[in-house]
Amino acid sequence: MAFSSLIKWQGYGLGPRKRMALGTLGVGVTADHFTTDGHNIVTRLKVAGVMPAIVGGTNLGVGLLVYTFPAGVHSVKVARIDIALQQVDGNVTADTPKLGVGSVIATGAVTDLTGTAGFDDILTEQTMNDSDGTKEDKAIVMPTAGHIVNETAGVKAVHVNAADGWAASGDATLGVAGDVWLEWTYFGV
Repeated sequence: MAFSSLIKWQGYGLGPRKRMALGTLGVGVTADHFTTDGHNIVTRLKVAGVMPAIVGGTNLGVGLLVYTFPAGVHSVKVARIDIALQQVDGNVTADTPKLGVGSVIATGAVTDLTGTAGFDDILTEQTMNDSDGTKEDKAIVMPTAGHIVNETAGVKAVHVNAADGWAASGDATLGVAGDVWLEWTYFGV
């Protein structure tokens, strides 16, 4: 979905757009922020990062910090991923992990992201087709009652998380490549 259709789809029209530099990016992430008023923002995170080593033959959750929202109050309204996991060693190629976006980094002996609060609270887990570069494209529009409202002292982190019962040989690193889109409102400090 192109940026202009995302903006149109949300009813903002295609008036003048301001580029902004908000928040802090994770390692291997670049971003574009688009807004017409400084409060309603669409952020495109372009991810080219690496998750921690995958221990072979284990149930394991791993994650990558991709963004930290700026100080203040914000509400996430829409999240979209167009992300691929890319194995390095060739050992987890056929694995089909669960992938989601959450405010808490995935860790521990888990095979999905739904059992631990925060592992997929921004975008619920999706089953990847493989861990060999096939992208997963999914958008979640949160109902008004389901918006994530983050108070001033709340958690500001955004992680791309994956969990699986990984193949026996594991993998030294698991690459993450693609885009995370967030539509959010900034209410100030």
